[in-house]
Amino acid sequence: MVNKDKTALHTPWAQGVDDFVNGNVAIAYTTVAQASHIKQSVNFDVAASVAPHFEGHKSVVPVGGSMLTITARSITQQKAAWTFEKYMYTNNSLVTWSKGTGYLPPTKSALKSEAFKSYLTENPMLKPASSQLTTAVAWTSFPKSGLDAEQTMIDARDKILSGSDVKSTLKDAQEKINAQQ
Repeated sequence: MVNKDKTALHTPWAQGVDDFVNGNVAIAYTTVAQASHIKQSVNFDVAASVAPHFEGHKSVVPVGGSMLTITARSITQQKAAWTFEKYMYTNNSLVTWSKGTGYLPPTKSALKSEAFKSYLTENPMLKPASSQLTTAVAWTSFPKSGLDAEQTMIDARDKILSGSDVKSTLKDAQEKINAQQ
């Protein structure tokens, strides 16, 4: 966040989370995967909330995540990998994965399972994220050189928060990203 006096916490993400856990900043806007770490690390009452949005505007929450892919070349390895993936996508496996990673299960059936409902009851900081799945949109990625483009945006943000001119910094970032694509 940038305050009206144009001040902002300008740290790497992990340091920002640590600053929150240590009570040096009041709000941490971060991934649901940090909920367990935060809850276990703070020595004060902490709660999670739904993502804010402006009144009269649709609430949307970008979600990321990863994927489970099969890269095996032989038919035998492909069959084994497919058997493993089917096992991983059972409700019990997905709830176990959620408990281990802090992320929400990726299927509706796992989200509705008694095991996950029980886990939510034990971990109320996950409830806001779970309630916002209906407003989830895919994280927008850049084509081709996506990681380079994202890094360019991060660098531009950091320059702006360090006092660089917003218009020229964003224009430079735009030109750099367009050249990468």
